Amino acid sequence: MTRSTSIADDTTEGDVAPTIKARDDVDGCGCLECRNVETVTTRRTVLDALVWSLRLFRSRPSIVAFAGVSIVANRLLVTNSVNVLPTPAIGVFDAVAAFAFLFLIRAYVGTIVAGALTGDTVTIRDGLRRSITRTPALIGVIVLFILSVVTIPFLVSLPLFVLVGVVPGNPVEMVGFPVVGAVGVVVVAVPFLLLLFKFWFAPEACVVGRYGPVEALRVSWRITTNYRSKFALILVIAVGSAISLYLSAHLPDMGAKLAFHPALRMISASFGEFLSIVWASAYAHIYVQGVVS
Repeated sequence: MTRSTSIADDTTEGDVAPTIKARDDVDGCGCLECRNVETVTTRRTVLDALVWSLRLFRSRPSIVAFAGVSIVANRLLVTNSVNVLPTPAIGVFDAVAAFAFLFLIRAYVGTIVAGALTGDTVTIRDGLRRSITRTPALIGVIVLFILSVVTIPFLVSLPLFVLVGVVPGNPVEMVGFPVVGAVGVVVVAVPFLLLLFKFWFAPEACVVGRYGPVEALRVSWRITTNYRSKFALILVIAVGSAISLYLSAHLPDMGAKLAFHPALRMISASFGEFLSIVWASAYAHIYVQGVVS
């Protein structure tokens, strides 16, 4: 029972960042002692995980530095400060900046969190290498999620389309537009929110667990199913993330109506984006809790 077989059994050459898989997928003993994970890690609440994340950021300033670079890049793109570039180039930079902020930084943070929770020293180079090498798999996770979001609501709504085609008359005239609209929203929104929740930890499974896209979705689904006692914990994190992203996107517009200074609007948006990085650390922490428990 060695740590090398339980944590980094499938580590590729040159990748020394810890790999934390589900206990059923570990080659060897998967107990906390062999993984070098402290019991307190499995007992932290949301608040504890957030406080722990802030302390981690203080000891690992590279996270704040990379997040700051990404936030500044987003601010430059949002405020059209790079309008000297042609429009297609701005679109490409915008897409790259969004992907880097939403996924690559989350991957880097997850790698650092995994190292901190297992007592492994993960250097900046190790964290960047893991994030970059897992980028193709992360793209695969995104593609599979989009396909599932498009396909499953269509399959769910297919009987409704058949019913509409069989029943004579206009459904809007028969039951009213509010009813038809509500049914349409439910058919689309409910599967989307369910899949978003079930696959929430797929990026962490992909990066920290080094699972392939399909397996990452499977592990995320299992974490959010088997550990029902953590449902409220995960829900609070998801709601907190949604609120931070909403404030980041809409507070500047609200600020314009309240005659806020442009600098203050930029600060409020940047704070929301930085808060999402703190949540990303909590996601990685909860992923580790789920797979080692």
